[in-house]
Amino acid sequence: MDNINPTLSTLLMVTIGLLLFLYGMKQLENGIRELGYSSFKRWISSSTSSSVRSAALGAAITAALQSSSLVGLLVLAFAGAGVLPLYNALGIMIGANLGTTVTGWMVAAIGFKLSLQMVALPAMAAGAALQMATPRWPRLLGIGAALFGIGLIIFGLDIMNDAVGQVQRHWDISRLGDHGPWLYFLAGAVIAALIQSSSATMMMTLAALNGGLIDLPVAAAIVVGADLGTTSTTGLGSIGGHPIKRQLALGHFLFNLIVDVGAFVLLLPLLPAMLKLLHLEDPLFSLVAFHSLFNLIGVIVFLPLLKPASAWLGHRFLPTSTSPDMLAGLPTGVPDAALLASAKVLAQMRINATALILHEFHLAPDQLHLPAGELQALRVNYEQRQSLTERYFQIKHSETELLAFAYDVQGQPLSPAQAEKLDRQTREARALVYSCKNMMDIREDIAMMRHHVQPPIMALYKAHRGFLKLVYQRYLQFATELPGLDTETWNELSRQNDEHYQRSNTAASVIASTAESPDPDLSTALNVNHEIHHAIKDLIAGNQPALLAASIKRARE
Repeated sequence: MDNINPTLSTLLMVTIGLLLFLYGMKQLENGIRELGYSSFKRWISSSTSSSVRSAALGAAITAALQSSSLVGLLVLAFAGAGVLPLYNALGIMIGANLGTTVTGWMVAAIGFKLSLQMVALPAMAAGAALQMATPRWPRLLGIGAALFGIGLIIFGLDIMNDAVGQVQRHWDISRLGDHGPWLYFLAGAVIAALIQSSSATMMMTLAALNGGLIDLPVAAAIVVGADLGTTSTTGLGSIGGHPIKRQLALGHFLFNLIVDVGAFVLLLPLLPAMLKLLHLEDPLFSLVAFHSLFNLIGVIVFLPLLKPASAWLGHRFLPTSTSPDMLAGLPTGVPDAALLASAKVLAQMRINATALILHEFHLAPDQLHLPAGELQALRVNYEQRQSLTERYFQIKHSETELLAFAYDVQGQPLSPAQAEKLDRQTREARALVYSCKNMMDIREDIAMMRHHVQPPIMALYKAHRGFLKLVYQRYLQFATELPGLDTETWNELSRQNDEHYQRSNTAASVIASTAESPDPDLSTALNVNHEIHHAIKDLIAGNQPALLAASIKRARE
């Protein structure tokens, strides 16, 4: 490429690195999904079961890998593969900010510098070898794909780093002169974003500080900016794929933005006093101590806010409608045609609600033994890459659409049969939303039970799983074949639901009897029993007005 214009050469290499980077992310996600068997997911879930454990894991992994950017990409891949929930993944990312400060201590102490090529090529070779040698071993194939993906990610980052190195080598920080600290802050952010590494920016800054090109306050401003600039890597890794990746990238950016701006505005002016208090005179150790301190403060402040922050992020990047408005623009002047259209929306709501339950309890559509037509519709919906939150909001959107359409249809002259059919449709739509809301409220408790090490809790989870499989199989059949009929069929399903609730509470008493002290797992089990019982009652209520009235009253309390 010697004859190519240097600018074009740089752009070409950056593009090549970017493509390898993105393909590596895809390979890593595929590998993680292959490895998503129960024991692995149980380990990752237990390792991030609280905000403190999530942050500690993120700090430890980052300290070992010497790259918060790589850890961020790994977390994006885990979350995109459905292994890590948003709350756990965000905790790891917050902890990674603290773990990356270890690099500065190592550089200041021994001049350590990580060679990306020494990591990327062996990882790619090992991953390729595993994928070629073990075609009948899915787990080893998953390991091979994950290793190959990690190698490609590192290799792509290295290519981009080398390409931008032409700019980096000609960047003389001393040329900034005596400009204000905000310029150095922005310079640190831009450099870290260009070379995709806050650690590398820290190395450059330490070298400049050691060589006397800049003083400590300038170096501190650059390092604070680099913390913000490194979020560009997770932003890049969130391109495409599951919305949770974009939610995580946004959370990572906002966390770093608040912490870094706070450090710049509040702590940087106090730097001389802090160093005097800590009795630090060496400028290199003073810089890395400042870096560690403001990141530690950020982690301590944000950990208690992790759960509400995750809940807020969980509602970002969701389309206003996860499916097109099926009733938009349809005429209501012919009631029979209008009722057929609203019936299709209701049928889609049933399928979507069933897919939500299947995902939440790790069931496959084929396990419901449905007729071919319904099974195919459920498979198509089930295979859509949507989170539980997205599915729930899609159901709510469909309910809103159907209720608005029903209001317009009610303005037309309707026969008693047509009016009753329309009322039944709106009744069932509301019941589906109430039922799914109950299940969404306990999704974290269900995940805890699924990965629990105590046999009684695992047995209770499996009992719920088996019963819900039976319930939704019958519900799809009954709602289609016997809509609105207060028959013995619905009453029998209601009796079975009550009996399952009693058996579940009896099973929960076993948990209480084996606990040596008050056990929070007992409260969790009883709550899950209660909400599942009412979720199924709401399903039945969609076809029984008296039960629905009770459900609406309970939802409003």
